[in-house]
Amino acid sequence: MTIKDIAKECDCAIGTVSRVLNNHPDVSDKTRQKVMAVVEKYGFFLNTNAKLLKSQERNNLVIIVKGTSSILLTSLLERIQKMLEPLPYTASVVVLDENDDEGLNATRIACEQKPLGIIFLGGSPDKLADDFERVHEPSVLISNQAHTLDSKYVSSVSIDNFEASYFSAKHLIENGHKNIGVIGGALDTGLSTIRYEGFLKAMAEANLSFDFEKSYESSKYSFEGGEAAVKNLIKRNPDITAIFTMSDAMAIGACRQLRDMNYSVPERFSIIGFDGISLANYFCPRITTIRQNADELAREGLSVLLDCIEKNANPCHKIIPFEFIKGESVKKIN
Repeated sequence: MTIKDIAKECDCAIGTVSRVLNNHPDVSDKTRQKVMAVVEKYGFFLNTNAKLLKSQERNNLVIIVKGTSSILLTSLLERIQKMLEPLPYTASVVVLDENDDEGLNATRIACEQKPLGIIFLGGSPDKLADDFERVHEPSVLISNQAHTLDSKYVSSVSIDNFEASYFSAKHLIENGHKNIGVIGGALDTGLSTIRYEGFLKAMAEANLSFDFEKSYESSKYSFEGGEAAVKNLIKRNPDITAIFTMSDAMAIGACRQLRDMNYSVPERFSIIGFDGISLANYFCPRITTIRQNADELAREGLSVLLDCIEKNANPCHKIIPFEFIKGESVKKIN
């Protein structure tokens, strides 16, 4: 599909189609809608880098980072870039907001840049399933599992997020907590859903109920997100005694806000984090958390991708062990 083909199907001039694709204002709404309907029908993307690509050797990888505030993903990015330095590859980095569609963006990037492979740091397999079928470059999703995709091109390397969340919730329950709140991502993302389901399994096994409307607060995986979320959470359910957060940044933000509200952690609220970032170990109180081994995730993720590129290996899905770090932010109650 070319611009000429789109113009023919729309019964428009080639120049008109070009103006629509380049967001030129001098096009009527009716014509713009007609052109975009054909563009979406055939999944066409304007290749703005065509001239550049002709003059470059095809050795580029693309790293797509989902989320602008995740300390874990930033750490993974730094490690992967360091590992690539002695290798015959270049890497361009694209940072998406948590609300952006990584599948759609990856499809556009693959068309424009023609990379040898794509590394997703964060992201949802569901989004890849919806929009990624036209991308035939080897790809690896790091920090989330993609085995359910049944894709010829997408591998994954992650911890078992379901089991890790189950373990965290069980730890709170074993310490006497029955009314537990959750600060997590929006449940239209695969990672947050998996962690929430692991939490619910532990609650169900202990015959404990969970009121989603009162006890779940959606947030970005950030300090600011945790800070804002905990205020809403305890306003709706002031009887909770513990909070399971889906990232250490959320946990630290929540602790900071609770302290500002004259609540003590863990005396009044116990808090458990996720990721095992270094700051969690130096925060006061030291955050109890699930540690993801960033070195191993980065190393295995890059290795899987390069095997697919260099050896034409089949996609694979690896699970990296997690470590439970017992800090000072959980108190045993009667």
